[in-house]
This record gives sequence, structure tokens and C-alpha cells, in this order.
Amino acid sequence: MHSKWIPWTCAVAAVAGASVASAADHRPITLSSVPVIGTDNTELFGHAAYEFGREARVQVPGPGNENGDYDNLRLGPLGFRYGLTDDFEYGAYFSFVSNSDDDDGAPDDSGLEGITGFAKLQLNRHFALELGARAGGDEDVRPYPNDGLDFYVNLPMQRDLGPGLVYGEFGYTIQDEDVGGTYASWGIGYAHPLDTGTNLNFELRGDENPEVSGSNHMDLIVGAGLQVEQVHLRPYVGLGLYDASPDVSFGIGASLPL
Repeated sequence: MHSKWIPWTCAVAAVAGASVASAADHRPITLSSVPVIGTDNTELFGHAAYEFGREARVQVPGPGNENGDYDNLRLGPLGFRYGLTDDFEYGAYFSFVSNSDDDDGAPDDSGLEGITGFAKLQLNRHFALELGARAGGDEDVRPYPNDGLDFYVNLPMQRDLGPGLVYGEFGYTIQDEDVGGTYASWGIGYAHPLDTGTNLNFELRGDENPEVSGSNHMDLIVGAGLQVEQVHLRPYVGLGLYDASPDVSFGIGASLPL
């Protein structure tokens, strides 16, 4: 089996094989959730992260043919979602990124990663289907440039496991060949309740690097879901498992129902 399919195979096996037990509504930290928001409900959401030591292809490789390291500040996704029915929602968001090079020739541009519109159908309690399109981004920002119109499909999944929830996703993005071409993404996670409104989350999240073929991204995410009044906060720390991933990252997500 090709190595890029191993994380996806593990995710499917874990989600499909988990025991059926009751679990509260535990939100993922960085992965997509299965539940939709519900009829006539609206939610604002946002995310910010700083990533240290990402690796990118440079025009003039360093000694030993190394790629260049850079840091990445991401503001986004920032957007909204609206429930049209109990099983269907739509929304839009944008992401702004700022690259800061550590090595000569590494990315140092800033700009939009793109403006995305999406729709999600909850197929049942365990699966959902999300479709989206992205445009208006900058082809020079990394690690996810945009040039033209990109399309993606994503399959979130979840299953109760003891007091918590195991969840995962598998996605595919169709991107312009000039900035990377098509690539797959995947993830698996577990949310364990600690107290009312508080969960501890562990996630493995990865994708085929759209910039450098054969150099995948993979991160281990450890975070928490915290309910503070009406706001749901999701702080986390990430550790890169592959060379192209950030060495370490810090981020926080937030959601506010209206």
C-alpha cells in the first residue's frame, strides 16, 4: 500500500470499528465536524495560528539540496455558517496568511489564501458530505496557494467511543496545476470529556503537500474544547511529524452562535 493512504486507512478502521455508546457534542479542534447547525441557526467562526519551521521548495536549494524553512501566520478560516434545514447548511469564509522566511529563497509573501463558499449535508449521525469552491487567493503564499478556482470535497465522520467521540475526515482538492494540482487530505481524532463543556482532544491531521510532490504534511494536535459563556474556544499546540510540516505550531479556534 502506498504510504500516503496509510493514515486514511487507519482513520476509516478506527471510526468504523468504535463501539456505539452515548457521547455529548464534542467538537473537533482542527478537523471538520459531522453535525450541521440546524434550521435557521447562524454561527460565526474563526481561527488563528502561528507555525514555526515549515519547509518549502526554493529556487536555489541550500547545501545538501535542502529546502528553505519559513514561519507562517494564518488568520482563518474566518466566516459564518447558516442552517437551511436540520440536515443542510451553507457558509463562506476566508483565510489570510503571512509567510516569514528563515532561509534565502523561502516564502516571505502575504495575502489571501482564498475566499471559500461551502455546503454541507449531514447524511446521518455518523457521516456528512461537504462540497466547496475557493477563489481570489494569492499564488505566491504558502503552503496552500490559490490561482483561479479550486474545488474540494470532504467526508467528515464520527462514532461514539466510551464517554468520548472518535472522528475523522477524508478530503480531495482539485487545484490549478500551476500552483500544485490535486491533492488528498485526511485526519483522525478523539475528544474525551473532562467536565461539563470541557473536552480534551487529540488529532492527527495531514495532506499531500500541494507544492512539493512526495513531501506530505502531518501534524499531531493536542488541544481542548472550552465553553465560555456563548463562545466555544479551541486552543491547541501542534507538532510536525513530517519534514514539510511546521516544527511546532500554536493556534486557537472560536465559534459564536447568533
